[in-house]
Amino acid sequence: MKNSSYDEVLSKNPIAHIDTIPLLLLFIAAASVGSVLAWLLKDKYNAKYLIRAYLVYGIIHLFIGLVVLKVALVFIIGSYLLGGIVTIFRSNHYFYS
Repeated sequence: MKNSSYDEVLSKNPIAHIDTIPLLLLFIAAASVGSVLAWLLKDKYNAKYLIRAYLVYGIIHLFIGLVVLKVALVFIIGSYLLGGIVTIFRSNHYFYS
């Protein structure tokens, strides 16, 4: 193995060149929309309304991620799923309170 500095190793790594601001924006948007949907639909005790609303948001999330922010598809799906987890927990909080 060659003696290389960390800067040289990191400069060749494609993960080091990913811009994190669009990823953070996607996650904040997904978590915010999930929380707002859970709050708006807290009086409906049928989960299909929340799931349907979050799936519709998925199309918007995909468009914003691909066209506006130019993020890789795998990161868009990951942020969407993390937002879905936030939605589930917020919905569960309103259901039991």
